[in-house]
Amino acid sequence: MRNEKSLKIKSSRSELCSRFGRICFSVLFAVFAIMASAQDKSVSGTVIDETGEPVIGATVMVKGTKNGTATDIDGKYALTTPPLSYFSI
Repeated sequence: MRNEKSLKIKSSRSELCSRFGRICFSVLFAVFAIMASAQDKSVSGTVIDETGEPVIGATVMVKGTKNGTATDIDGKYALTTPPLSYFSI
């Protein structure tokens, strides 16, 4: 009888530790996922006109911020932006 009680206690402890471990892993995974999605993103591209020619010196701005850049001689730009940003050209 005593062995049965100790087996039940050991079994319930290991079950509790297993559940606690899964919960901790889930919480950590969620925190890392949120942190990863909150990182700034690099955006690059080319600004062209209606005829397909690159636009030199066009200003590309992140809407609602002072973050922006101008296109180079090939109409290309590169910019680091916060997630879920909108652009204006």
